Amino acid sequence: MMDRGYDVDLASMRNPAMPPSQLAAIAARRHDLHPLILRHPACYPQLREWIFHASPAQRAMTGAAPVALPPLTQDPRRGRGGLCAILGCGGLALLGVFVIVIAFVGGLLAAPSTPNGPAAEGTTAREDSLAAFESERTAYNELYTQIESNPVAPLVADLLAFRRAEANIADPSLTDGSVAKYAADAAGVREQLEQRIAEAATRLTNVSGSVTEAIVDEAGQGFIDIAWDASTACATSRRADEGYTTIGCVSEEPLAVHLAPEDQIGGDIARRQVVLHELSHLYTRADSDAKGMAPSASSVLVEQGHFQGNSEAFADCYALTYLNLWTLTFDGRNYGYGYVCTAEERELMRSWAAEVHAPMP
Repeated sequence: MMDRGYDVDLASMRNPAMPPSQLAAIAARRHDLHPLILRHPACYPQLREWIFHASPAQRAMTGAAPVALPPLTQDPRRGRGGLCAILGCGGLALLGVFVIVIAFVGGLLAAPSTPNGPAAEGTTAREDSLAAFESERTAYNELYTQIESNPVAPLVADLLAFRRAEANIADPSLTDGSVAKYAADAAGVREQLEQRIAEAATRLTNVSGSVTEAIVDEAGQGFIDIAWDASTACATSRRADEGYTTIGCVSEEPLAVHLAPEDQIGGDIARRQVVLHELSHLYTRADSDAKGMAPSASSVLVEQGHFQGNSEAFADCYALTYLNLWTLTFDGRNYGYGYVCTAEERELMRSWAAEVHAPMP
């Protein structure tokens, strides 16, 4: 899953080892990043001249003079990077513009080009993109190894999206531009994972001193946040007219448990039941992402009819099993969804928890 609003191209600019072809692909689609691209160590002469032609203001801002590039070596009518793509075949152009542009095009045609964009340097753009993806895959897998025992690791690492990119980039029918995009996406996911690992280390302190935050911190090892904002973050109960109130829910962006203020939930036992119920929803979602196209272990159990075939009863059972409780009534109030799971179902729950690394005493 990559973050909504996360700018992969902008984040990629922080990588000094970015392949020149990937930098060229970004230049072709992101003219707003041209100032950063010109300062990047992988920016080569042909790419600089392409940017100066596409964004003339950049030449003026840098004070760079036109560069004399190698002479035209290919028929400019061939391919989308030739002279026809710039002037329009069969069209008219001013002679002065023609002289400037032909020198520019000659430089571009001295190397393979990405579709509708500047030329790559050295190896082909596709080979550079595939090599970049392999490098990102290695770095990503090393990072994932650090957190794979965490029950929400697949959500933290956006594992499902990364595995899909792995499968898609192997398709030989992809265009060079698509391959470059998957390589850039992989870099974005890897950078996001690095950032989340760093942020988790700062979220392990129980700032509120509450029982619910302590459980979340222990379970998520800093990767799960907590907020007491259920009234605004969670949907209204469908049974509100019967007196039911929503006191908890979860979100994936950001990865968090949303609860009602603790003094509105009840005593410690009720609070533990509620927060463990919500955490189990994150564990089941992570379980689903880890399985990809295969059914998750939790969904298999529910579909077999255990836990009344209900995911909410499954979540209640996780909390009941964890706390070794046999009731959903605390301090004179009813919590959960009304079903107390059996001893057999609790054994199934323990096996499931072990499989997905969910905490279980």
